[in-house]
Amino acid sequence: MKLGRRNFIKIGSVGTLNLTLLSLGGSAAIWDDFPYEGQSELERNFIQPPNASKSSCYWWWFNGLVDEEGITRDMEEFKAKGMGEVLLVNSSGGLGGVPFPQGTKFMSEEWKALYRHAMKEAKRVGIAVGINMSSGWCMGGPWIKPEDSGRWYLQAELKLAGPQQFSGKLPLPGNRSGYDKVFNPPGYKDYIDLPLEQLDYRDTAVVAIPDRENSRISGTRAEILAAKSNHKDLSNFAKATEVMGPVKQPWGNDPVDQPIPLDQVIDLTAKVNKDGSLDWQVPPGNWKIIRTGHRMTGSRLMIAQPEADGLSVDWFDRKGVEIQFENLGKMFIEEAAKVGNKPKYFCDDSFEDGFPNWTAKIIEHFKNYRGYDPTPYLPALSGYLIGSAAIADRFLHDYRKTLADCMADEHYKRFAELCHQQGILVQNESAGPSRSGTICLDGLKNLGRSDFPMGEFWLGPKHEDESTLADNQSYGVSRLDFGQNKVTKMVASAAHIYGKETASAEAFTTMRHWMDYPGSLKQALDRAFCEGINRIAIHTSTATRPKDGKPGYEYGAGTHFNPNVTWWEKSGPFFDYIARSQYLLRSGKFHADVLFYNGDWAPNLVEQKHIDPALGKGYDYDVCNEEVLLTRLSVKNGKITLPDGMNYRVLVLPDTERMPLEVLLKIQSLVKQGATVIGNMPLTDSGLKNYPACDDQVKVIAKQLWGKMDEKQLSINKYGKGRVFANASIRQILLNDGIKPDFEHTGETGNHIDFIHRSTADAEIYFITNRHGRALLSDCTFRIKNRIPEIWDPVKGSVVKGVNFRLIDGRVQIPLKFAAFQSWFVVFPKNGTGTKLTAANYPVLESGTELKGAWQVAFDEEWGGPKSVTFDNLQDWALHPDQRIKYFSGKATYVKTFNYDRALAKDKRVYLDLGTVKNIAEVTLNGKKLGIIWTAPWEIDISPALKTGQNSLQIVVINLWPNRLIGDAALPKSQRITNTNIVFKKEDQLLPSGLLGPVVIKETK
Repeated sequence: MKLGRRNFIKIGSVGTLNLTLLSLGGSAAIWDDFPYEGQSELERNFIQPPNASKSSCYWWWFNGLVDEEGITRDMEEFKAKGMGEVLLVNSSGGLGGVPFPQGTKFMSEEWKALYRHAMKEAKRVGIAVGINMSSGWCMGGPWIKPEDSGRWYLQAELKLAGPQQFSGKLPLPGNRSGYDKVFNPPGYKDYIDLPLEQLDYRDTAVVAIPDRENSRISGTRAEILAAKSNHKDLSNFAKATEVMGPVKQPWGNDPVDQPIPLDQVIDLTAKVNKDGSLDWQVPPGNWKIIRTGHRMTGSRLMIAQPEADGLSVDWFDRKGVEIQFENLGKMFIEEAAKVGNKPKYFCDDSFEDGFPNWTAKIIEHFKNYRGYDPTPYLPALSGYLIGSAAIADRFLHDYRKTLADCMADEHYKRFAELCHQQGILVQNESAGPSRSGTICLDGLKNLGRSDFPMGEFWLGPKHEDESTLADNQSYGVSRLDFGQNKVTKMVASAAHIYGKETASAEAFTTMRHWMDYPGSLKQALDRAFCEGINRIAIHTSTATRPKDGKPGYEYGAGTHFNPNVTWWEKSGPFFDYIARSQYLLRSGKFHADVLFYNGDWAPNLVEQKHIDPALGKGYDYDVCNEEVLLTRLSVKNGKITLPDGMNYRVLVLPDTERMPLEVLLKIQSLVKQGATVIGNMPLTDSGLKNYPACDDQVKVIAKQLWGKMDEKQLSINKYGKGRVFANASIRQILLNDGIKPDFEHTGETGNHIDFIHRSTADAEIYFITNRHGRALLSDCTFRIKNRIPEIWDPVKGSVVKGVNFRLIDGRVQIPLKFAAFQSWFVVFPKNGTGTKLTAANYPVLESGTELKGAWQVAFDEEWGGPKSVTFDNLQDWALHPDQRIKYFSGKATYVKTFNYDRALAKDKRVYLDLGTVKNIAEVTLNGKKLGIIWTAPWEIDISPALKTGQNSLQIVVINLWPNRLIGDAALPKSQRITNTNIVFKKEDQLLPSGLLGPVVIKETK
């Protein structure tokens, strides 16, 4: 169907704010053949988003339980509903004790045929395919030998008194020396207590140190040794501040300390034979021999298929990922090539592998990254004060930082190189949330190695109850840290500072089963959008065989989101919402005023999105790491600038007295060029390279930059073209420079309206969302001058160019109305054609007339419902006495005739408010489909189909699976309609279902 220019409906007035142009499938659409004059590319692609902006999903093949029919159905349905790609993950079934039948063996000839069919069908329908580089997660398999797997260091001690000639075998460390509190790595119960001879123990170095009292860290300082020496185990519930906090606490020297001078450490490594025997002339005095070696952690893949199960790779050496690519990656490439296709990307799924903390080449890597030999300092791993407490602390800092560099370069960078050599992109969920609190990763650096940096966000167990999402709720309750997602801000910052277009997220992970639907997912999605996510992969869409019935076999985790869900046929508009939003949120560049430097420590994570007390509300920010500061920052027109065009007003330093000399030199260069830097003066370098000369240089340069700093009062020092502030309020500096908040709003206290801002050459784009499940009015103020605002609705695909706004103190203020969890894009085109109006920016509706009385309701008989019943009044299906209705899951059609006695006026719009809907609805009036309603406001403009006199109304409503599954749980298996591996009990609580109303006709005033 083509739409001629004369008949094209131009979207552009206040009255059409809620107008949706509908295609035959019920999704908002516009035809590119005849765009109206003046329509920008941004607007055209917002209304009809390109394929690249469409959603992805995790497409799980569990136990190979797939067939060609199901593969073809999935691909066609994904395409039809508005998905653009899938991430194929091969795994065993289960997780959480959920059984899963066995299908085709992974990598068998039968499985390869199914894989080729999937790649052929994906190419046919235009779906891109990414593939997880492992069965289950993280990365590994049967081809990973113990020496190429994750490693733990171990240390053993032997006391000797000299002088004497010692000849004998050195004691081996215990199989879990230093790991007595381990509880969390995957499958640890199977390997933690294995004897050392089964754990591939290997030596790294042997040194001797004088044996004296008070030569080890003591007092409260010892409480954080486990964190500093990188073998403290925490759950992935830990917050970023809890992970980084201990390692950032400096070890001060204590008068009781009797440190071991570096020149008294004797390297005996070359004197130790392969069997661990040592021949050594012991000098006079008491000595300790410290034997440092390493064992495989034994950590294995999670929920991998038996034929592909095995040890996890060594994360700090490239050999592991090279073996993985050779054994698995090439197979995926070669089999796809047989049908003329290629994976779009390979994926390294979330790092959840306990806490490997060593690699066989650690000494080599350490020298390369840190510039000195770590061997004499290795006793510091057990708390020995080599040099002093402060020096030992700096060595441990360098050790952890080296592991972080290895992980980024040896694993993630090498993985990207291997993919790129084959013309394939790479996606990594490489920065947690980790199972360990101390795995030494630099989250930003890892993510920066990826074409598609990726994180994840979860749904709380009861996230439909808004009180469970409050800032004061624990992660176990909310799956949030202080009301925000745990890692998404880190992913977004990584994308911005490394010049990536997309910030991706595994979306909607949960342990709930069929409890969610598009309307319940929106608030979580919008939170992630405001954190900077602009590319989601819905977790999860299980591949099923149609012959296995509905809802079919499912995963133990993840929102169930596939063609077997009850509401799938009405899901298109939700995918449209995602695509429109992602298109705009990828346009141009993220707009922020502040760049926080996150320091050079490891582990190094970015906290959840939050309002820094020194910055306050209304400004946005990014976080950068040492690598980006050193290699990608410059100054242009007084702004801190990235090569890709991002820029910031100020650079804020971390609260620490330590800073690498090379970082300080780069900051000096930036300030000299005109940068504004905020932070207190560093006193020392953070590591031991060129120590102690490095500290002397730090002091000289810091004094030049900070001048005569007052340690307690605000201090300002001009240097070159720039400025350095100490003890300063970020907000006050910005305000003094005339930089008002980018976005502000009136209304309730707290951050009840969230925002994110993107800038293109032709438009300023704000996404703003109501974070609460209740309607509100707010005056929203934008830091924009000399531009006319437009309101773009991503739910309906409508654009309003006549807007009521006012200019206040050089900014634009717009009065807006938000329904529960409603969102808007406010766009300021450079050459806009919008107009200023005095009318409200939303329909102002009269109280209206309720459609009372009887409704005729037809249920889907295939799923156990009655063919037709009369509801005297709207009611909850779950409370109905007829068990065919009480336990019904699926689609029902409500029919009613009503009289509309008023004359239709062109300047009036008439809306149908559905009240409460459980859980998605489509409205047809007088035979004309008006659209699918899946989120608030649960109302639709019926003016295009309304007639004066009698009208025929039809409302299709679909609920969720649990009610039918609960009903079936009370029946013998032979009488059940459903089939699934997910267990419901007959005593489980039924969900409210159906059209609950009230249904009201409302007119604009």
